[in-house]
Parts: sequence; structure tokens; C-alpha cells
Amino acid sequence: MSKQDTNHVEKQLEEARQLNEQLTVEYYSKRRHYNTVRHNMVSRLVSERLPVVKRNIRLAKKYATRKRSPREFINPKINEQKATKKVNKVKYQLYEMGFTYKGLEELDYMYNKSDIKAVRMRAGFELGLWCANQYDQQSALKAIDYLDTVIKKDRNAKRKEQATVLKAESLQLLGQTEEANELIDQALKLNVHADLLLAKASLASNFSRKIVYINKALKQTNLKPLLSQKSQDTNDYNALLNVTPDLPKKLYDKLVTVIIPAYNSADTIHVAIESMLKQTYENLEIIIVDDCSQDETYKAAKLYEQRDSRVKVIQTSQNSGPYVARNDALNIANGDFITINDADDWSHPEKIEIQARHLIDNSKFIANTSEQARLTDEMEFYRRGRPGTYIFPNMSSLMFRKEALDKLGYWDSVRFGADGEFKTRLKLIFGKEAVHDMKSGPLSFQRQSSSSLTGSSAFGYPGFFMGARKEYKESQTNYHETHQDNLYYPYPMENRLYPVPEPMKPNRELKQNGRRHFDVIIVSDFRLLGGTNMSNIEEVKAQKQANLKTGLVQLNRFDVTSSRQINPQVRKQIDGEQVSMVVYGEQVSCDLLIVRHPPILQEWQKYVPDIEAKQLKVIVNQTPKHEYSEGARTLYDIKKTAKRAQDYFGKKGIWHPIGPVMRESLEKYHQEDLKHINLSKEDWLNIINLEEWKRSNKPNNDKIKIGRHSRDHYVKWPNDKQVLLSVYPEKDPFEVHILGGAKSPVELLGYQPDNWTIYAFGEKDPKEFLKDLDIFLYYTHPDLMEAFGRVMFEAMSVGIPVILPPIYKPVFGEAAIYVEWPDVQKTILDLMDNPEWYDQQVQTAFHYVERTFGYSLHHNRIAGALTDSEGI
Repeated sequence: MSKQDTNHVEKQLEEARQLNEQLTVEYYSKRRHYNTVRHNMVSRLVSERLPVVKRNIRLAKKYATRKRSPREFINPKINEQKATKKVNKVKYQLYEMGFTYKGLEELDYMYNKSDIKAVRMRAGFELGLWCANQYDQQSALKAIDYLDTVIKKDRNAKRKEQATVLKAESLQLLGQTEEANELIDQALKLNVHADLLLAKASLASNFSRKIVYINKALKQTNLKPLLSQKSQDTNDYNALLNVTPDLPKKLYDKLVTVIIPAYNSADTIHVAIESMLKQTYENLEIIIVDDCSQDETYKAAKLYEQRDSRVKVIQTSQNSGPYVARNDALNIANGDFITINDADDWSHPEKIEIQARHLIDNSKFIANTSEQARLTDEMEFYRRGRPGTYIFPNMSSLMFRKEALDKLGYWDSVRFGADGEFKTRLKLIFGKEAVHDMKSGPLSFQRQSSSSLTGSSAFGYPGFFMGARKEYKESQTNYHETHQDNLYYPYPMENRLYPVPEPMKPNRELKQNGRRHFDVIIVSDFRLLGGTNMSNIEEVKAQKQANLKTGLVQLNRFDVTSSRQINPQVRKQIDGEQVSMVVYGEQVSCDLLIVRHPPILQEWQKYVPDIEAKQLKVIVNQTPKHEYSEGARTLYDIKKTAKRAQDYFGKKGIWHPIGPVMRESLEKYHQEDLKHINLSKEDWLNIINLEEWKRSNKPNNDKIKIGRHSRDHYVKWPNDKQVLLSVYPEKDPFEVHILGGAKSPVELLGYQPDNWTIYAFGEKDPKEFLKDLDIFLYYTHPDLMEAFGRVMFEAMSVGIPVILPPIYKPVFGEAAIYVEWPDVQKTILDLMDNPEWYDQQVQTAFHYVERTFGYSLHHNRIAGALTDSEGI
């Protein structure tokens, strides 16, 4: 082989070697890429499926141990009921209590961790709903993630349909209108529903297309269509008048009065009036009440009065809100039936006829309502927080027979929220079945604008009760329950029948620098049924005695949902003048702000009024832990709650334990945490009015009546059988009387002793319960650090000797007898055999309680607090 050939071969070999190296590198590169992709796919598969596997393992264990019933496989309704119960509790905390962050955290845990699919789907739906209700792009993206899961995996058809509407709204917000339309179209193939058709109307780009889908929705409930042939360049709510058909008029004997209250409605009132004049029901009386508008409303209304004899226009004497305006109209109304149409709302031409004919044809009904859909000025339907539905009952559509007013009277004289109260009274007076909510389809398109009261963040109704409306609902319910024999409301209402939040009053209070001022504001959880509110009540009464103006602010404990209304005993103290509830949305000021019960500061909550306080006192009446055994539950974190108080009220404040035992527990178990607060050297002792409690006579019982009063919680009872029966014996000559329930000790014993008489918490008035006792005993779980023990000095105030463990001696001094549990029975027998000792102990306790816990103590410390500069 020649040298030239050799060189040529070597060159080819070199090229081949280089190509081989290149291919080898590419091979291994692609192989590494393949392995990486494969690894990522496996990892992703594992990460996605592993939680499911773990969940199924947990589920299998629960079935194996009978913690879950096999019936759940057969009957899916069981799990759906569980889901409803679990999620509804968190919804209450999230919406009505205002625990936004903690509520969402709880729902997220259910969505990701629950082994019940129905719970995961229900939680996912609620998370999607909450995100969709924020109406911003970031929340819309989150909403779509949750709702996709519900749409794909949920077995509940109704929830899937509602999720579809919510997802379509979110897509529209993100500018993905085409995808939103496709989604609704797919849902319509499965079920033609009016809510889906209104969703299509919202998505339509022009007015004419919107009317097409609105007409399809109207057809679902046999309502006459709008004039779709009329074109409109812009999407404008007021243009509904242009497409309202002139349907044939029908004359009925019964006259219907339509009241239109109006305030600053010059630009919209023509829509309401003309939609009434176009009604098929011709026998109408339309009374327009101008509530001292500052624009041309009155002038605009008078023009219609000149054109049509059915229209009457009057004015209120001063601006007082729509319900006072309605009441003025009631005084001149001649109709057999009476109803309302708001000043900016369009109504379908068949609305009055449909409701009036129902009353004409059904004499058993005293009133009825029809349905509505809320519509923005831009012609997009608005759910108002509802879960994927646009059509719902219209409270202001209530049509009632005029004769109902003989027993009912007038609307409540408040600025907002009285529609529901009026309807509730109708049902209470005439029976629930006498008021019929018609499934009419949307007979009104209530206008949703930025100025609508129902759109107000603080005083509006977003689909649930909170703030002023929640307080109004509770106050009216209390009045209804206590005045069932007479629910007639007069007008004018010179004196309120029951208190309402100040923002609801027709005549608002004069304010200093825009703030309503109080001497003292107490912030607490006024739902609680135990000692916390007994202490709050006594302080309110002492402040009344000193002629101080008191405000009450409801803050909630996240973990308490069993009691949803204000404690009835607290409610009795509220008169709306000297003692008032202060609600979210108000701006107030006070000389002294008292926050009692630190657990209310643990979790952030939304519904906190704007309070400007000169002084802040935080009253520590609960230890941070229930008790101090290993693994005991934490109720609140001192550092966290201190920061929350600062965030809410702008002050660090001064923290006061309610007694020596509380102070000792803070210093013993929470020394490091105390650096985060200003801990006062003075205890904030509970107070009592001795004269209200003192019994007139000592009982003459055949047997020795031992008693106790407390909540039925395990920490309130001894945790040992021997100790329990030594203190609360099951033998003669003793009888044991318990107020507050005794589930915990009965479970400990395995039975209820024959000589125990048990009353549930609140079943008897404490004073009535205590007056028949011979001895009061209070022994608890050994690891409990009782904050104060209000029930003990209540017993002392009645005139009962009180026997306690020695731990309470720093609190009650000579007012009680202190013995360890083995000596309790002997001490009782000795005391009962020695009347002189018995009477002496009663008198000693009287003097101690009056001196140490009397109202003068509270008067003096309030006066001192206003000059105390510590913690400002």
C-alpha cells in the first residue's frame, strides 16, 4: 500500500474515530436526558400518587378498626352529610366570624388531607368560590385550579354545574372569554339551566347577544321575552327600557300599590318608574318617596306624576333612609296589595301581575315574593357571593295584603336590613306557610353598582350576616322571642323597641372628629356562657351605676362555634344608649378600652371596628394552656396575642391578671413570654353586687346539699375516682347538686351516682340554684390553673360556706375554708354540726367579698386607669 493510500486510510480512520466519539457523546447525552426525563416522570408520578396511596392506607386502617363504617361505600349520602357538616362549620368561621386566614387554612387542609372524597370536593369548591369572589386575576388563577378538580372529580352534579359558572367567571376575568364560552356550552349540553344561560349573557360581547341569552333564561320559567330585534351600541343597564316589550294590559279589581323610595336617583329613577308603567297589571298606584335627595330626583319624579294619574310623589321631612320613606308611603297607600320597587331597578312587565294573581287565586297566603338576578351597569350578572347561581329570592319584592298591617304595623325604622325583619314578623304573626316564595324566574334585575348599599363592604349583605346586620338580626330575634304576643311596630317610632347598631339609626349621633365617643369600651367574646361574661356583665352594671357610657365589641374565639349568638344575659344589658354594641365599619373613640379574654386575639379576624383609645387594658382571665400536664392544648400564644392587640388598637396596653393564681401561672410557665407585654403589678379582680345575690333565709334541708356550678369540661373536675367521690360523695347524708352538666365525671365513674342531681349549663338561674345549697365545693383537675373562680364568690355572696383546695387562699383569704380532698367530708360534717361556725363563716365571706370585690373597686380602678400612663 502506497504512502498516499496509507495516509488516506488513516485519515478515514481518524474521521471515523471522531464521528464515533461524537456519536458516543450524543448517545450518552441523550441517554442522560432520557434518564432525567424518566426520573422526573417517576418522581412526578410518585409525588402525585403517593398522597393518594397514603390516604388509601389511612382509610383502610380506619375501616379495619371500625372508625369508618362500610355503609359509606353503599350510601354516598353519608359522606356528603359529613362533608356538609365539616365544611359548613369552617364557612361560618370564615365568613360570619371573619377568620379569613385561619378559615382558608382549615379548608386547604381538608382539601389536601381528608380521606373522605366528598370533604375534599366540598372544601375545594368553597376554596374556588372564595377565590372567585375576590374578583382579581391572581385569585382567579387559584380559583380555576380548585374548580377544575371539582368539575373533573366531583360526583355532585349540582356542585359541578355551580363550579362551571364560577370557572367561567374567572376565565372571563383573565380575558379568556372564548374558553369560558366553550365551558358553558359544554355544561348546557348536559343541562339547560337558567343560571348557565345568564352566564352566557354575561360573556356576550354586545347588548343584542346578551338579550338573546337573557330571553333563553326567561323562557325557562315561561316569562315573555325582551325585544331582541332592537340593537344597542353599548352595554348599558338603562337600555333595558329600550327592549322592554309593551305587552297587553290586563285590568283586575284589586289595586296594587308600588312604593318606590328614592334618594339621589335622578339618573336611574326613570328605569324603575317606566318599568312599572309598562306592567301588564294596569290597576296600579305608584307612590314615589323622595328622601330629601340632593340632586334632581324629586323633579324627575314629578314629571311622571304629571303624565300618569297612577303616579304620586311625596317627600320625607328629613333624610332617614328607605324604610322611613316606605312608612310615609304606607300612610297614604290605598292598594289591596302593597309591594316595593327600588329606585334604580328594572322589573319585568309581568312581575306585578304574576305576584298579584298568586294572591288573588290563593287566599291562604298573606304575602309572596318573586325572584331576581343582580345586574351591573355593564350588563354582567352578579352572584353577590352566592355559589355559582345568579337567580335567587328578591326580599324587596315582598307583596302583602294591606290588612296584614293591622297586626304587623310598619317597617322597622332603620336605614338598612329591615326587609328580612318585616318578612320574619309576617311569618311569626300569620304562620310560616302564609308567606310563599315563588319560583318565578328573574322578575327583577336589581342594579349592582359601586354605590349600592348591598355592595358596601362593611354594612352591605354579601350573602351572609356580619357586622351591623348580624347584630341587628340577633337583636330583632331576641325581641321577637320575648314579645310573641305583640309584634306590631308603630310609626313614627319615637322610642326604639330594641337596640340597633348606630349606623342603622335614621338619626345618627353627633360625633367628635368623626368618631362616636364612649367612656369605656369592652372587647370580649360575648357569646361565651361562663365566667368571662358574668364578669363583663358586672362591670357593665357597675359602669351604669357610675353613669358611664359603655360600648361592647364582639371578637370571636376561633375554636368556639357552638354558641353563635350573644349571651342572653349580656343582651339584657344593651339598651342602645348607655350601653351599645359597636360594630365593624364604625369609627369610635374611648377613654378606656378593656380587652377581656386573650384567646380572642389568637387568630386574625376581619370584623374589628376602628377604635381610638386613650388607654388599653388586656385582662388575662384564661391561662395560655387549658392545663399544664404533658401535651395539654394551647389556647393562645402571649407574643402573638400582644402583637394582635397592637395591630387592632394601636397600643401595646397594660396586661392585668385577674388574680394571684393567674399571675402565678404566668410567672411559673410563661416567664420568657412576659417580656413581650407590659404586665401590671395590679390584679384586675372580678366584681359582684353582693345585695343582688344574698339569700333571705338559710335552707332547712333533710340531707346536706353539696353543690357546684361550672362548665362541663374535663379540666373542671378531679381526674381520679377516689378524689372525685371523696369530694362529691355518693352516700348519705349527702346530696350532690350540679349546675353546668357532669358528662366528664360520669364518664370517669362509668355511672351517675343516685344522689347526684345534674342540671345542664343555663338550665337554672345560678342565684336560684345556689340559694338552696348548704355547702359549695369546687375541686378540679390537679393540673388546672383556674384563672379566678367567679362561681366561688357568687356562692359566698349568696351566703353559703365555700370549701376549696388551699391553692385558692391567695385569692379569697378568710372568705373560704381550705382543706385537701381527703378531709372534705369531715370538714362538711363539722361545719354542719356547728351552726355558730357556719354563720360566722358566712358573715366573714360577706365582709371579704364586699371589701375586695365590690363595685367601688371597679369605679376606683377605672378612674385610676384614666390617669395611668403605663403602656400608652
